[in-house]
Amino acid sequence: MSTPDDDLIQFAIAGHRPAFDLLVKRTSRLVWAHLVLHTRDRTLAEDLVQETYLRAWRSIASLKEAGTFRSWLIAIAERVRIDSYKHAARRKRSTMGGAPGSLDDADEAVTPDASPGDQASSTEQSARALAAMRELPEQYQQALSLRYLAGADYDEMSRQLALTNGSLRGLLHRGLEMLREKLKDE
Repeated sequence: MSTPDDDLIQFAIAGHRPAFDLLVKRTSRLVWAHLVLHTRDRTLAEDLVQETYLRAWRSIASLKEAGTFRSWLIAIAERVRIDSYKHAARRKRSTMGGAPGSLDDADEAVTPDASPGDQASSTEQSARALAAMRELPEQYQQALSLRYLAGADYDEMSRQLALTNGSLRGLLHRGLEMLREKLKDE
């Protein structure tokens, strides 16, 4: 029998590392998908996920309400991402555009036998879709990025987002409709 998230959060706040480790397992894809969506760099996102959980563990005692754990975690991930960009700017290094693992790379979006014209078109469409997805409300970003960037199945998504299957399917449906509208308007 699995332990409810609220219980695990209370144990983690009390300093129980195995409880926090289980929370990491239950939320890591969510955090990774969020960071990939906003950094467009898979490798950087993996590094930022690690830093996010280090910061979360160090400050878990500051979490007041267990029900806000996922939003608290996403807020930490956002601060980690912003700090990473500030650090990169100070070192005169860009973490985007052509970096290994970047979603801007043409090979992410096309098949190897595609013509150069098809590759350029597909890369442009992917960039437009990611930009449009970043404009959606956070709940839709999370669901869509878990499904289409992280490749999570419905069971995994339900665990990561702490939603019922019906709620999740509704979020995905509405999110896709919003995304289609945004792309149609362009």
